[in-house]
Amino acid sequence: MSNCCTTNSEQACPVAEDAPPVCPVCGMKGQTVSVLTVKSLVREHTRVSPTADYKFCRSPECDVVYFSTDAVFRKPDVKIRVGLKERQDPIPLCYCFDYTREDIRRDIERLGQTDIPQRIKAEINAGFCACEVKNPSGKCCLGEVTKAAQEETALPGSSPDRCIAGIGQQL
Repeated sequence: MSNCCTTNSEQACPVAEDAPPVCPVCGMKGQTVSVLTVKSLVREHTRVSPTADYKFCRSPECDVVYFSTDAVFRKPDVKIRVGLKERQDPIPLCYCFDYTREDIRRDIERLGQTDIPQRIKAEINAGFCACEVKNPSGKCCLGEVTKAAQEETALPGSSPDRCIAGIGQQL
């Protein structure tokens, strides 16, 4: 679908940089996101201006998801749950392949490790990534998934010999 999971900056989707730099509600610096991402995920997509420069608010406490100089879209305006803004399961991590934090937790409890990051990598390598239209941040989820796996592995009561399969990290 897109090259959102590539590390080659020349292949990444171009996005204008003229949006207000900080969220109008919480003041956190916004992350640039494409109009395609916003239009794909807001309920009233007709409110999305094709010429606006949108930012994604990464603050977990703020209910603003997207903002520009002429619009603000909050959690209820978005079709899906925004994982970093959720505290109750299911907390989405991977929007392309439907993995949640609970999936990682379940793997670690049952097997002592998770190979979800490796499964996602395989899907990306096979060309099945659609983060630009499925992930609210418009970016690849793999970093967030790996971070969540590390956090779940390090929870109190976790065995120190648990690891993230294929990542090569002993925690």
